Amino acid sequence: MKSTPTREAPANISVLSEHWVDLRLISGMRFILAASALAVIVIDPSEPNRYIRLTYSALGLYTLYSAVFFFLSVRRSDLVPAKYMHWFDVLWYVAFVAMSSGTRSIFFNFFFFAILVASFGWGYTAGLQVTLASALLFTIVGVYTTPQMAGIEWNRVLLRPIQLLILGFMISRWGGFKLSLRNRLQLLKDLTVFSNPRFGLDRTINSILERLRAFYDADECLLLIPADPPDSQSYKLYRARRGAHPSGAAPAQVRPDAARIFLLPSSSQALLHRKNGQDLTSYFDLQTRTFLTGDPTVADRIASALEATAYLSVPFQSGREVNGRLYVIGAPDRFDNAAMDFLLQLIDHVSPLLENIRLVDSLASSAADEERRRIARDIHDSVIQPYVGLQLGIAALANKLRAGNTDVIDNVEELLDLSNQELIELRRYVWGLRAGEERRDILLPAIHRFVTRFASVTGIQVDVKSNGKLEVNDRLAAELFQMVAEGLSNVRRHALCNEAKVRFICRDGKVLLQIKNRRPGPSGGLGSESEQQPEQPLFVPRSISERAALLGGETTVSIDHHNYTVVSVTIPL
Repeated sequence: MKSTPTREAPANISVLSEHWVDLRLISGMRFILAASALAVIVIDPSEPNRYIRLTYSALGLYTLYSAVFFFLSVRRSDLVPAKYMHWFDVLWYVAFVAMSSGTRSIFFNFFFFAILVASFGWGYTAGLQVTLASALLFTIVGVYTTPQMAGIEWNRVLLRPIQLLILGFMISRWGGFKLSLRNRLQLLKDLTVFSNPRFGLDRTINSILERLRAFYDADECLLLIPADPPDSQSYKLYRARRGAHPSGAAPAQVRPDAARIFLLPSSSQALLHRKNGQDLTSYFDLQTRTFLTGDPTVADRIASALEATAYLSVPFQSGREVNGRLYVIGAPDRFDNAAMDFLLQLIDHVSPLLENIRLVDSLASSAADEERRRIARDIHDSVIQPYVGLQLGIAALANKLRAGNTDVIDNVEELLDLSNQELIELRRYVWGLRAGEERRDILLPAIHRFVTRFASVTGIQVDVKSNGKLEVNDRLAAELFQMVAEGLSNVRRHALCNEAKVRFICRDGKVLLQIKNRRPGPSGGLGSESEQQPEQPLFVPRSISERAALLGGETTVSIDHHNYTVVSVTIPL
């Protein structure tokens, strides 16, 4: 299995220092290596045995060269050519080999320093290039510069390049793999940061697709998912293309007959297809975790529709159903099985984030609608109705004047008192909207609406209860709501159960939030009190614990006597 394509690191000092071994460390080790080599041949001048002054001068210049660049790296100067320093080192070492003893030179092992720097700094490709160049140059220069009096030792001529090639390949492979893992973690971090409900679902998906396209340096990324509501049978097509700026624009609507072109017959299969030199059509079944020999005509039909010679397609899960497809189309590096495996892991990471955004977005829309309805009811009852009464009073006063009755001073004073009272009530209502008095009891209704939507999407039933009068301010209500959403998201992702409980307890000036879910038994089903799992370290949700800490509270995780995992959050009021 091949490695995932490794993105080359950008050629600037700040990124190098931030995401890789510090440039100062490399420069310092280079200076120590050069100074040590100079000191060793001064102490034991048995080698070099020719061009002695020239070799001493070259080592002195290399030591000065290393010291200068070490000083520049400490000062974080832009003059340091970080991306090419390992190539300069190779040239220095070739010169040392030529000036000393050729294939018998003590400077042979210096090449491994350049290979290490290239592999762990710039990836597998750079490390392999330096390895091949070092082996070739050492062999050619070593053979032609070996002293005639000493003769060529063919065992060294053959063994040392082989040593360089084998060890250099291993170093390059591991260095590239480390860099690939770092890039993958950075991508997952970026996707988590940009998966923010404030941005909205469309903008979040477009940003995720653009970062995924940039990670693979692909020509295009497509995501095809069912439109809302699900019974509409139409699909939404999100697209990120090379050179196009990502935006929050609404996706294109695709008819079911057009969408079927991009949907595989089996929704549990991933597809890797390329016809750019070495033809390959590989199907991977997610349920059996095995590669299958699929119908190449389906892959060719999709390639024709995409106008692409290479693409990678994986199923996309929305809620509890796999009903969409993600396509990564065209890239300078060939897609391989490792890329498919990582893309499947990425979907498992992204899908719950998008589901939470969809739930929160739906909740926000529902809350806004409910708030508008509440304000409309309040305005109708508290504002319109009194003014209707005022209007009727004025109409009665007008009729009395038309009848010639001028004794209306008492009626005018009554209407004036009524208007003053209603003005006071109206000001109080507006002040209540500003101060949030009317929102102090909105937490539980909001959570009830959230868990209803959560149950309809995930199939997990949630029981919400409150013990004691729950009165919290807006900020605490928002934080508690986010903790409940995060806790239920963890239940959905990690717990094998179809029910959960949310409890609020107010006592002793504190609010206690508990999120409970039943632990699975040894057989994988729901366990009973007698079916306890072996002791395992309990996972403390980081997001929940950080939110609680910012509010002066604490978070604990325990197992109660009913075999429930209980996440308890205590916050002072």
